[in-house]
Amino acid sequence: DFYNSKDEKDYIARTFPSCKSISIDYGIMEKSNNVYVYPTDFGWSDLGTWSSLSDYLPTDKNKNSVQGNDVLLYNCSNNIIDFPDNKTVVLQGLEGYIIVEHEDSLLICKKEEEQEIKKFVSDLKRSGKNHKI
Repeated sequence: DFYNSKDEKDYIARTFPSCKSISIDYGIMEKSNNVYVYPTDFGWSDLGTWSSLSDYLPTDKNKNSVQGNDVLLYNCSNNIIDFPDNKTVVLQGLEGYIIVEHEDSLLICKKEEEQEIKKFVSDLKRSGKNHKI
């Protein structure tokens, strides 16, 4: 029994990657008999995709969402770009891409094919690489 012990975090870190990837609705909420709901009226979006996130990010006049303080764009439109502030990035001629650097990984994917990202991550895990995209 690791819960509420000094080994709990280590146990979760070892075990969580092998857990089945299912939604919280199906995995927990539908099986619980002590969940309560308070009716309210506020906006909601399931931020499970880059495109849904881009609906909430500021964009420039060419519909580029840019995170990072040294990103230069030339003839680019409708992109989601996220780079560390200490990285200089120059992009030219891209339209409709997700371009993200995180730790030691770089993702460049067409927005219209972002559903493939889960496959890419799965392929990385199968190959023994533990990169985070």
